[in-house]
Amino acid sequence: MSLSLAEALEHVDLQPGQTYRETVNGLTVEVRVLDDAPTPELAEQVMLLPWLEFPFNPVGTVRARPGTLPLPDPPVIPPDDGDSE
Repeated sequence: MSLSLAEALEHVDLQPGQTYRETVNGLTVEVRVLDDAPTPELAEQVMLLPWLEFPFNPVGTVRARPGTLPLPDPPVIPPDDGDSE
């Protein structure tokens, strides 16, 4: 039976701001315990500038009304080439 990483870390006394390293199966595993404040590395990965700006004053209001939509056009299926045996 194998444990997931999250299940294994539940049994460890982790402290905020600490970094833990361990070698497992010849690989070095590093676990960093973050507190509520983002780290500088994490802050660099987060997009800070929005790609869309909303106007400060609304220009108009759109009201949704229930209704039915027309059905889409049926797909055009080309005829077979006559290669069916």
